[in-house]
Amino acid sequence: MRSTFFKNSLLAVIIGFSPFTYAAESTVHAAEAIKGQYVATVASIGIEQPWSRALPPTAHTGATFVNIYNQGRADRLMSAYSPVAEKTELHNHIHQDGLMKMVEVEFIDVPANGTLELKPGSYHVMLIGLKQPLKEGEHFPIRLDFEQAGSVELEVQVKGMNAGTGAEHLHH
Repeated sequence: MRSTFFKNSLLAVIIGFSPFTYAAESTVHAAEAIKGQYVATVASIGIEQPWSRALPPTAHTGATFVNIYNQGRADRLMSAYSPVAEKTELHNHIHQDGLMKMVEVEFIDVPANGTLELKPGSYHVMLIGLKQPLKEGEHFPIRLDFEQAGSVELEVQVKGMNAGTGAEHLHH
């Protein structure tokens, strides 16, 4: 085991990583994934449970939200793909001419040692041309593609129509 650590450390030094940083990142993500904080990890990135809102049967577009934690160098979310939609785009909400508008973005920065929060009213993955309605309690696959870390496959949880609005906690 000691020999393996030294071989991995030497390899890390040769390719330009600190062996202690490399080992620490892998250990942290493995430990967090086991504890259930992340549903997936890739490289130095940990990902919480992605979710979408349930939609009426007539809806043709939806959105996916997720928190992405980066414990390493800066990265970029470059694209996403899901078979539940004809097209998947990265979007942001912006204020322009006194109005809130949704715009497609080429990529979304994932800060070094920071968090990227895809949430309602901000960055999100837009699902365009839904092939079937998103129903509460169901799950569907999505792939997130990062510039440095690579790709990760996830299962999106479909929550109620009020999810993320604050209204899901109101009781009459």
